[in-house]
Amino acid sequence: MGKVMDMPKTRFQKRINELWQQAKDKDCRLTQTEFSERFGATRNALLGWLRGAGQPDADGFVRIACSENVSLAWLLGDDRHQSEQELCRDEKELLDIFRRLTSEHKEDLLTIAKQFQSHYGQIVI
Repeated sequence: MGKVMDMPKTRFQKRINELWQQAKDKDCRLTQTEFSERFGATRNALLGWLRGAGQPDADGFVRIACSENVSLAWLLGDDRHQSEQELCRDEKELLDIFRRLTSEHKEDLLTIAKQFQSHYGQIVI
């Protein structure tokens, strides 16, 4: 019975470590405090999760998934291939950039994107 209870924690620990590593790779100056604040956790909570001690509550899992643009299934350890509905790396990066802009700059970026789309049309791959 102990092994069944440990599996989700181990999978979550792996995923939160992957997310932390990706965040550090993207911004080498990012602190654990800044990273944990992105999804409303404390640095101490994050440190515990990285070590495999504890996990967030259900709302915490949702906040992490939304903040880091990953599915709850993936965060909880689902190893199935990424579906077409999930965001690819470039889409995640664009969304991350967009979310960090001010409201005014978001409006400007949307205007530019719409102009780009109307000029180049919709490209189907």
